[in-house]
Amino acid sequence: MHVHHDSRIHHESHGNHPMSLVAYLLVLVGFASALLWLVSWGSGYVAQAVTAGIVTFVCFTTAATIMTTLARKHHHSPVLPDNTPNEVARYRILYRGA
Repeated sequence: MHVHHDSRIHHESHGNHPMSLVAYLLVLVGFASALLWLVSWGSGYVAQAVTAGIVTFVCFTTAATIMTTLARKHHHSPVLPDNTPNEVARYRILYRGA
């Protein structure tokens, strides 16, 4: 089955809330700072270990708060995109030819 791609149709939205990207990046920074915290603590650099530990805590707490807020108050999954009417129409045109 051949699907014709219409170049006039634009991808309006990917369906993810922009704050979910911020939460994802905070989780990545949190893991990196957790690594620095562990290495600094093991090497005896207490000041750097405490700083990295605080950064780790703040990043993970903020990311969890963002994901919880998106899920509860905005009824939006921080991980899965929403099936907006524009996305459903775009899918039907591109992949089902309707």
